[in-house]
Amino acid sequence: MIAVILAATLGFCLGPGDPGFPTPPSIVVATARGQAVVPVSAERGHPVLSVPLLSALLPITADLDDDWATVEFAGIPFRFLLNAPVYSHGGKVFPLVGGAYSARDTLYVPLQWLANDIPRLFSEGFRYDSYAARFEDARFTPVATATTTRSYRQPAPGSAAARNGLRIVHKVVVDPGHGGVDPGSLGRYLPRGVNEKHIALAIARRLWDQLEARGVEVVMTRDSDVLVDLRDRARMCKDDCDLFLSIHVNSLNPRPGNENVGGFETYFLDDARTAEAARVADMENEALRYETESDLDVEDALSFIFKDLHTNEHLRESALLADMVQSHGARVHPGRNRGVSQARFAVLGAARRPAILVETGFASNREDAAFLSSATGQQRLAEAIAEGVLAYLRQYEDKILAGAGE
Repeated sequence: MIAVILAATLGFCLGPGDPGFPTPPSIVVATARGQAVVPVSAERGHPVLSVPLLSALLPITADLDDDWATVEFAGIPFRFLLNAPVYSHGGKVFPLVGGAYSARDTLYVPLQWLANDIPRLFSEGFRYDSYAARFEDARFTPVATATTTRSYRQPAPGSAAARNGLRIVHKVVVDPGHGGVDPGSLGRYLPRGVNEKHIALAIARRLWDQLEARGVEVVMTRDSDVLVDLRDRARMCKDDCDLFLSIHVNSLNPRPGNENVGGFETYFLDDARTAEAARVADMENEALRYETESDLDVEDALSFIFKDLHTNEHLRESALLADMVQSHGARVHPGRNRGVSQARFAVLGAARRPAILVETGFASNREDAAFLSSATGQQRLAEAIAEGVLAYLRQYEDKILAGAGE
């Protein structure tokens, strides 16, 4: 009651969690990564949601420290005093009908916070429909569907595709990042004379072999040390192409502590929601300055590339592909599982199919660099990425064949 009076005094609309507001048994969370029903718990008298369930689709991370829980949403921190109806953000304290708490090794956050405060703070990014009990990405796009004009080939009986459970012959474009005059990351811990462009090509060639061994046709954007314009790479995936995959190596400036940062990460195209995602995109988009034939400056080129970003019907499929590649790649990588993120990568901007960018590790991390520059590491990554692609293609077939009535 104190929280309700305080909220009224401060002018807050409590919405979900208010005693006069109906509590839904669950809410629908819908983003470019997919859609899921998340149960609402009210075991302590106010509606809460499981953070692990939310983090599967939303940019949420959490850290418990004694009586406090720090929850980051899209990189923005919120501090919850556990079992108390308040949280702090930006130096201010905000009231709640009921607070966050930890139970059964799970952190629960108030539905009120997600439904009221997050849409208010991220008004251009997220919204909550209280009548439909639906929290969604404001840039929500429909699942990509197969066009009626495209025809699919069936693999021959006993072929590699058929042996790997594929019912359709698929084509994938593999893009080794950078090349030619564009070295990419110079790599603090890579062998002398080896840069990102060399590692990307080496992994991509092995991925080519692994995909073809599984019955998937492959087109390489480059198979030698040459420069290919960023806007031309994804355009190679058209007509009978099913997806586009770009291989890269991450890196940080040689500042104290940066050498400890490592791991495997996969991206799809959308607005960056963290400073780190924006940094990686800026680093990879630097390749635009090597494209001497373009009469556009970098900013004009990016504006051109991203003008259709929010009408790209394949965003959610790209997110699903990224999840599957990330889950497989992280299993074999010696570094941290950095998860799936999104950012404005120029190389993905022209894609008209599901498209992802894989940061295979950090050249500025000694362990990552040793793994990436070794034949064993490159082979293990190629095999893992290929398995992730295969897993995505199998579930993609279920959608398109069901839509075709097969």
